[in-house]
Amino acid sequence: MLSLHAVQQHLLVAWRSGLRSRSFQALFILGLLAMGGAYLAAEFSGRQPATVALDVGLSAIRIIGLLLVLFWTQELIAREVERRTVFSALAYPAPRSAYLLGRYLGLLLLTAAAVVLLGLLLLGTVHVVAGGYAQAQMVHLGKELWLTLLYNFLDLAVVAAFAVFVTSLSTTPLLPFALGLAFAVAGRSLGPALEFLLGNTDAAKQIAGTYQPILDAVRWILPDLSRLDIRPLTLYGQWPGSEAMLWPAVMALGYLAILLAAAVLIFNRREFA
Repeated sequence: MLSLHAVQQHLLVAWRSGLRSRSFQALFILGLLAMGGAYLAAEFSGRQPATVALDVGLSAIRIIGLLLVLFWTQELIAREVERRTVFSALAYPAPRSAYLLGRYLGLLLLTAAAVVLLGLLLLGTVHVVAGGYAQAQMVHLGKELWLTLLYNFLDLAVVAAFAVFVTSLSTTPLLPFALGLAFAVAGRSLGPALEFLLGNTDAAKQIAGTYQPILDAVRWILPDLSRLDIRPLTLYGQWPGSEAMLWPAVMALGYLAILLAAAVLIFNRREFA
């Protein structure tokens, strides 16, 4: 039976390990560099510098967040399996699922802190840029920005669940990082790629006749993470419809639940030599 106390203990271990790894110092430096790039991009922009800075900054947060999630998964779970230090954690009278779920929740806590920190840096950068130029259409830095970052966090949570799933059956710590990166790129590119293909009449006819079954299978296997990028909300104040807000979140939560269930099942049956 799953012990909530054991899950909490593993969550705290993951949190402390993440802090001791000095990853937040690296995160702060990367964040400053990324926001410096956003500031320069805005300075070289002829129009709407605040919008340009915000757009570049959000893209930077998605990239930095992805790299951090994969790094933390590698350090907090995959390397413990490789070095066999996982044996000491599994020796306690608690199910293996408590270890895996606790580490995953600790990973999410670290990710949430990283997204908030980067969001604050981005908020400050955009305020500095917007202070010297009154553009026609102002950006929305209130609840719109934080809702956009929340959906970005859901994106990272799905990638983290996939990386944990790969870790549950992997024997090398590099595999979760490599496959997690490929999964994120494929998931974030799926929607735009299908929209481009189906938007071309000739390509749409060819796909309908030849590749449609393959694309349908890909849609079931891969989540469309591009639907979690709702940056027009904070860039232009364009609120998506209720279905466009609800179903991507449901898709993300359902997908990560399936991945975690499969990871726990595999991890429980795994034999550590």
